[in-house]
Amino acid sequence: MKKLVLLGVVVAMGFALCSCQSSPNRAPEGAVIGGAVGAGLGAIIGHQSGETGEGAAIGAGLGALTGALVGSQMQKNPPQGTQQLTNNPNQLSIAQIVQMSQQGVHEDVIVDRIRMTGSRFNLSAADINYLKKQGVSDKVISAMQGY
Repeated sequence: MKKLVLLGVVVAMGFALCSCQSSPNRAPEGAVIGGAVGAGLGAIIGHQSGETGEGAAIGAGLGALTGALVGSQMQKNPPQGTQQLTNNPNQLSIAQIVQMSQQGVHEDVIVDRIRMTGSRFNLSAADINYLKKQGVSDKVISAMQGY
């Protein structure tokens, strides 16, 4: 019976692991990792008292719950300094803005292109200094900042 419970836990973890690759949420990934670690530790601890299967099942459940909570928090709080990318296929890059400016495209045309493509920029002070050094006008920089 104990081996059957342990086998069931391992198979369930395998199915859950296969579903994590395409998920944008990190909670399932955390649940699988926590469940696997918990099952292993539970089996080791349960073996000491003669209850390997029960220990593995309890460890897997607690590990999966803890892992899901940790994974959920990782999704909600991305590491600082990472810029969230938009799903806008028309998003202009800073390099494209610089290139248009250096090619002599009028600032009004660049501003219109920023607005028409729905491009969003999260400019740092260093980005703004770089843009100015590359000859990008204040009007274009303001449009990039959403003003």
